[in-house]
Amino acid sequence: MEQPKRGAGALLLLVTALAVNLAFDGLGALVPGAAPPHLLLRYAPEFVRDMLSTAAVSPAAAFVLSLIDLLLLGVVPPGTPRRTWVVAAWFFGFWLLAEGLLALVWLSAPAGEVLAGLAFGAARCLAAAWAMVRLSTPS
Repeated sequence: MEQPKRGAGALLLLVTALAVNLAFDGLGALVPGAAPPHLLLRYAPEFVRDMLSTAAVSPAAAFVLSLIDLLLLGVVPPGTPRRTWVVAAWFFGFWLLAEGLLALVWLSAPAGEVLAGLAFGAARCLAAAWAMVRLSTPS
């Protein structure tokens, strides 16, 4: 009897999302205006700046975002029309909520920098969705 075809496992999907998130954090650190709010520590209160560094925040935030991406991937079942776009929309919705609240509550950054970082998150979410959907779809 033939085994049903399965997509990638949860660990591979998590590692994939983590790689995408870390890559976009790296790009955000290099390209002005592309930094996500969690990397705008220079606009955080002094006690936060004293406790944290971007070298610590980036992997931690990337890991948490990747876990959320993995959970949200399960919200959109395989076979959904335009699944990549739907998954990316879920990712981006969470991105706006989490990063927007972080910026609103903890940062005194210029609005333009925050909005640019949030907008650049759309590309990040689409890249993560594309990679994760490709891996999770049975071949």
